[in-house]
Amino acid sequence: MLSWIRNFSDKEIHAPFSVKTDNDYIIDLRKRFSHFCDLLHRASADEESIEIAEYYTNMVCKALDSYYKGKITSYHSIIKSLVQCCEDDELALSYLNHSRAFQGDHGSEIQFFRARLNHEITIFPPQEMVHIPFDKRSKSGNYRFSIPGVISLYLANSSYGCWIELGRPPEQEFNVSPIVLDDEQKIFNLAVMSRDCSQLDDGDEKRVHCWIKLLILMIATSYRVDEKDRTFKSEYIISQSIMLACKELNYDGVAYYSKRVDNELFSLAAINLALFAEYQPDQKYGSICQHLKVDESLNFQFFKQLSQSVTFKEYPLRVVRTPLITNIGSFHRQYSYRETAFYFFDRYLFSRWDDKDTIEWGNFF
Repeated sequence: MLSWIRNFSDKEIHAPFSVKTDNDYIIDLRKRFSHFCDLLHRASADEESIEIAEYYTNMVCKALDSYYKGKITSYHSIIKSLVQCCEDDELALSYLNHSRAFQGDHGSEIQFFRARLNHEITIFPPQEMVHIPFDKRSKSGNYRFSIPGVISLYLANSSYGCWIELGRPPEQEFNVSPIVLDDEQKIFNLAVMSRDCSQLDDGDEKRVHCWIKLLILMIATSYRVDEKDRTFKSEYIISQSIMLACKELNYDGVAYYSKRVDNELFSLAAINLALFAEYQPDQKYGSICQHLKVDESLNFQFFKQLSQSVTFKEYPLRVVRTPLITNIGSFHRQYSYRETAFYFFDRYLFSRWDDKDTIEWGNFF
């Protein structure tokens, strides 16, 4: 089976994808799905793999059609069934520290980061670096993996990932906290690539079929639309339904590549994690906060004023402890993540966090 997989990848299915207008999304997606199925035929994939791809692509498009026709229940039930059909393989669903979304030694600590912007250099306390409090849900927005009023906690596996998600702000406005989670979170993995065969365990049939399903869901949720001043975003329809389906299936969140990278190949240091901040009456924060450890923030510009003798401290960051090449940038100009100021910032944030291993989970309010 591996022989056809090695002939399968093609630049037309390398995310993210860009279109000019909202209406172009469904048009381009249909064409890309058709190309995806054609690639399987040309690579001489097995019949079951082709049938799975044709079914999943057709059902995603049917879900979009249902949404546009106002058949919201039908649309969501389709997406939920597609998600649920993946859950019996650990490539799609596993506990956080063993998630295939995050490269490196499975079971080892994954370092996460969360950022806030401020026009002045500011130290935010830990409780101000988690999700929007429920009593301020009016400030929640329409995001790729959450709908207004249903709050999620968004994290990245590097400060660079936070920086690009916030629109590449000036460094004096960029404030970041280090975060770790316990290993009790069940994560649905959309951080998959067509060119990464290392996840396929020598072509195990069940794993390959799961990979195809995830690739199709990844493609559907990996669009950027250039059109400005939109109040509705078609490219969020499937991803928001996936997030709600995961909640209904008692998963805890979704991992996915940032769609702000130039190409998925440069996203290993920009993997996002969207976690449910489940509403609790008479509480300001969701139960997810009981599974976190958070330190106060540090401003990026302030960090760069410190001498190397202060900041040069080792810490085993999982983002670079991988046999894969962790570069950022583009094919025209790319850089090893280890050779960026973000990498040294990440390392310093964790190395200076002296009480991380002794404080209790959720003990930062």
